[in-house]
Amino acid sequence: MAIVLELLSRKNIPLKHFKFDQDYVCVGRDFNNDLRLDDPYICPSHMLVAIDPESGQLVVNDCQSINGIKVNNKYVKQTNLTSNDIIKIGRTRLRIIDTKVALPVAMPLSELEENLNWLNRVMLTVFLTVVCLAYMLISKYVNSIDDFNLISVLPSQLSQLAIICIWPFAIAGIAKISKKESNLVNQLNLTLIASLIIYALGLLQNIVIFNIHPGGWFSWLELLIFAAIVITFIWLSLFIAFHQPNKIRNMITAAASAIVLVPILALGYLKDDGFNSRPKYNPTLLAPIYNITGTVSSEKFVDHAESLFEHVDDLKND
Repeated sequence: MAIVLELLSRKNIPLKHFKFDQDYVCVGRDFNNDLRLDDPYICPSHMLVAIDPESGQLVVNDCQSINGIKVNNKYVKQTNLTSNDIIKIGRTRLRIIDTKVALPVAMPLSELEENLNWLNRVMLTVFLTVVCLAYMLISKYVNSIDDFNLISVLPSQLSQLAIICIWPFAIAGIAKISKKESNLVNQLNLTLIASLIIYALGLLQNIVIFNIHPGGWFSWLELLIFAAIVITFIWLSLFIAFHQPNKIRNMITAAASAIVLVPILALGYLKDDGFNSRPKYNPTLLAPIYNITGTVSSEKFVDHAESLFEHVDDLKND
């Protein structure tokens, strides 16, 4: 039976592992030890990790050290060790690895991970940030009915962009805490691309409403497209940040998507269509730039309005 010790950082991140094909390991600062640790708080001969010949268990012994030994944050002189126990001597952390424990089966490598490598480019982040900010400023200018002042508008748009970036920083932070790569650049680029797609969806909505005047079906179609974007975005964020089975990733994606989409569905689309003595109207003004079907002359507009009134009168007579 081999003795395997893993050197850990202060946050218990694995740094290096040591394998000894013998029944005992002397640990200390002296060069004669089997495992020498360059830590001034460790004695020349600090501890002995050995296999009990009778029980076969791994045992740690304190070799009369000055600062003692901690196993799972408890001071000990001698104790049995089990797999994943963490030993602290001085400021050094070591973890016991049981080589008899079977490791889980390797996860299949997805080609999608290789295909997403293009997201890991800082220049792409800069480009997408500039495009997002430019779109936000142009949209503000087009939809503004007041005098447009870039100096006064820019801080609010930068704040909006900063709020968008909260998600990638949060996911990258969680990944880092989970001892995974942060992939911050990938997360930023993915978030900016998703934002641009949603902006494009909003632009398409204004153009369609201005030119076609669709019915209620368009709201549901818009919701379905938005839901598809949100679900795909969350799934890809989890895919980039964490190495996890698809089943777990799908469950987390479903829960997170429901948190985002259910309030939108409840507040925006499940409205009471019954009679209301105080109806609310949408006073949104769309800029002429959204008009792609051309304009109608005043005469045609008046004629069309008169025909509508006549149609209403016919309905009342019936």
